[in-house]
Amino acid sequence: MRVRIFLKQPFFTLPGYIPRAAVAVEGMLEAEKPLGWLVEVDTWLSETGAPLEGATHRVLIPAAKIDHALVLG
Repeated sequence: MRVRIFLKQPFFTLPGYIPRAAVAVEGMLEAEKPLGWLVEVDTWLSETGAPLEGATHRVLIPAAKIDHALVLG
């Protein structure tokens, strides 16, 4: 299912991996794991909702980092 996930805090990352300013992401939820959600993220969003430039990545988003999520389809 496609989801939009709002993060409690931006990702901690190094340059060149994923956008550092991303506070929300969209993609396909692949699995719900005990530690968090495995998502194929294809859209990275800033705090204003503007899309950020970034490649598609499979990301395990820790449950503690997720504020809430919307089911988009």
